[in-house]
Amino acid sequence: MNPNDIFCPVFGMFMLTFAVWALILILRLKSIHFDKAHSNSDWVVPLFQGGSNYLTYTQRNFANLLEFPILFYVVCIVIYVTGNVDEYFITLAYSFFYIRIIHSVNHIFLNIMVPVIGVPLRAFPWLLSIAIVVWMWVRVFCMLAA
Repeated sequence: MNPNDIFCPVFGMFMLTFAVWALILILRLKSIHFDKAHSNSDWVVPLFQGGSNYLTYTQRNFANLLEFPILFYVVCIVIYVTGNVDEYFITLAYSFFYIRIIHSVNHIFLNIMVPVIGVPLRAFPWLLSIAIVVWMWVRVFCMLAA
């Protein structure tokens, strides 16, 4: 096992964030140049309101990718710097990354509600990803305290 392997899922998260940003750019340009369902100045605000639902969902997902995953990036750096990289941490990091892909796809393209409990389906992978990062932090703190 190479300690640098912890950065593969980190790079994956960067690429996911970049891909969502690129999708926002494409959807905004499409809306500005082809849909014409807004005034000429609507596109200059940070959260472009004149676009499709896909654009709105993508913008929200991008904002989400800039919020909580910061703790994932930091914990991966802490794990690496303290020399605590092991197979379990790498598995957790990959799990976080794959679950965030599932969350993003669900958030952008499906965005459906679970009728019985009245929450979006994307809430389940989102909560699981939070649990993974919390577990990573707890585990690294326990290792540092020992």
